[in-house]
Amino acid sequence: MKTIQILPSLEVGGVERGVIDLARAVKARGDEMVVISSGGALVAQLHKMGVAHYALPVHKKSLGSLALVGRIAEIIQRERADVVHARSRVPAWLALMACWKTQVPLVTTCHGYYSNHFLSRVMGWGKRVIVISRAVGRHMIDDFGVSPERIRLIHRGIDLTQFQYKPGKYGEPKKTLRIVNVGRLSPIKGQNEFLKAVHLLRRDLPHVEAWIVGSEGKGKQRYTEKLQKTIQHLGLSSCVKMLGTRQDIPELLAQADLLVLSTLIPEAFGRVIVEAGAVGTAVVATRVGGILDVIDHGENGLLVQPGDVPGLSAAMLDLLKDREKSRVFGERLRAKTEAFFTLDQMADKTLSVYHEVKKEKKILVIKLGAMGDLILAVPSLRMLRERYPEARLSLLVDKKIASVASACPYLDEVIPVDRARLSHLPFLLKLAKKFRRDGYDISVDFQNSKWTHLFAFLAGIPQRYGFRRGKMGFLLNRAERYAQVPEPPVQNQYRILKRLGVQKFSDKLELWSDPRSQKNIEERLAAAGAKKRVGFVMGSSPKWPTKRWPAASFRALADKLRDELDCQIFLIGASSEAAEAEKFAAEAGEGVFNWAGKTSPRELVAAVKAMDAVVTGDTAPLHIAAAVNTPVVAFFGPTDSRRHMPPAEQATVLSRRLPCQPCYKGKCRNPETLACLARISAQEVFEAVRHHLEKVPSLSA
Repeated sequence: MKTIQILPSLEVGGVERGVIDLARAVKARGDEMVVISSGGALVAQLHKMGVAHYALPVHKKSLGSLALVGRIAEIIQRERADVVHARSRVPAWLALMACWKTQVPLVTTCHGYYSNHFLSRVMGWGKRVIVISRAVGRHMIDDFGVSPERIRLIHRGIDLTQFQYKPGKYGEPKKTLRIVNVGRLSPIKGQNEFLKAVHLLRRDLPHVEAWIVGSEGKGKQRYTEKLQKTIQHLGLSSCVKMLGTRQDIPELLAQADLLVLSTLIPEAFGRVIVEAGAVGTAVVATRVGGILDVIDHGENGLLVQPGDVPGLSAAMLDLLKDREKSRVFGERLRAKTEAFFTLDQMADKTLSVYHEVKKEKKILVIKLGAMGDLILAVPSLRMLRERYPEARLSLLVDKKIASVASACPYLDEVIPVDRARLSHLPFLLKLAKKFRRDGYDISVDFQNSKWTHLFAFLAGIPQRYGFRRGKMGFLLNRAERYAQVPEPPVQNQYRILKRLGVQKFSDKLELWSDPRSQKNIEERLAAAGAKKRVGFVMGSSPKWPTKRWPAASFRALADKLRDELDCQIFLIGASSEAAEAEKFAAEAGEGVFNWAGKTSPRELVAAVKAMDAVVTGDTAPLHIAAAVNTPVVAFFGPTDSRRHMPPAEQATVLSRRLPCQPCYKGKCRNPETLACLARISAQEVFEAVRHHLEKVPSLSA
């Protein structure tokens, strides 16, 4: 496993020290790590460990930094990295775009409470989002909309070998008691309130010394000057030392009798508290954020409300005077540190995340079309599952037919959506936001509309496959062009799948009916009697009246099937065809059963499966019949059977091949209205049906 860590700099700081510690632990496990940063004092430690470092100005908050994306992508490819791990916002944006180019998964770690701003949202776009405390995790879920399933809690860990634990330190008498406050100098860190608390403390405990460790950063002095004025104003010059930035934190903590963390806002974690636990030093901290993951009030430390100067002073007095309590708290905090906050644990959990994202793929197949289109997509779902057996495979499908796909064994998830609303931009944006949150890696667009192209792009799916269509086709970054010559539907889809590495082709259709639907249909058929059953699909989509074989032809066919072959006729179709079917059944008389609009989608599957033969145009029951291996006679008029006829073992295709075919029009423009279908005779269809029925055993046998 080889990872790239990318962060703003490697100056002294909690994040930076964490990367150094992780590099040491990863290397000890035999894995590899590369670091990209703008450089800093800690680079020497990387070189000493033999860890490669690339110095790039990834800390600069400017549009000019986008020029670094290509360079970062080159590093990813040269180092053959398996995972890229970003630890700050600007590096995360650059890493995200480089990962899009190289198709390497991105992991982010949220080291703080980010403002709810668009530029901060990138920290929630990693394939996995590591949070360093429960409080940060809740912030990313509630305020950034990150899916809980993508969040991994990994507390900061420290190398205990770098800290000297002295369990007997509180048994030694001391004339001067030392308090240390560690952190970046900032008003939000509460150093000014800490000084006021020390001033109150000296009334009861005059022999104390306070160390303030940290600095504002390069070029900043305003808050430092304010603290110096507070020290002078409160008369603390003799007992307060401002030590600036230090690299000997373990030694300072070991020398101190008490660590005080006085932050006023939620602390993401509070690494220095764990470091205090490593050396067995007692802690007083404010009751905010990730501190609560470490300190259990009254068990291994004391907590006070942020900004409560008297309360902070009282807590410090309590532990400084009661050295036995400090000893017990120090021991318990050391035990908790050993149990939950070690470098080994952090490294093991982080490497586990790397292996997880390297192994996992989330694939979204988009097929919002009618039932027939969905059935034709099943072989592609099976081929994808065989190619990616461990991937999470989801299907985005029209809610009207989602139940048909729910039994598909190749899917982990069926996601129903209102297809009609996809063209409404507010709905599309809301849907895309949800899918961005879920973090899909690949989209396979079998719908190939401008709206599905736009949806996949807005959902932030890195690899977007499909056939380029219309003005939005450029949004597919793994686009395939339409075939110049007609080809079977599954074969057509396979052209996309080959780009995903699918090598074994199979066009076998499958479909599943649930036991309840099967039972309902069997009960209806039992009431009809035991004769050979032929299904008639007289209708079509309302947009395709040109697909309908004339009703008079169906009437003639029904008469011949009843009179010559003693068949029962079952009218199958949607509720929109119920009135026409009812009229047909009434006029046709005995032996014709009207089921149009009277079956659910899954009952329709069971009904077609129960037929001995089905007569249909280019519509959904044709595909159902092919999938459940029911003999079918299909006629094609405005559409091309070479493109739309599903693979079927028992099928007869009838088409006249007139000069105007295929027209793909919903309205016939031929002077001889619907000649393409009207010229298919009832006798011709009858002979085809009889051919199939001859192979069917008698129901009365």
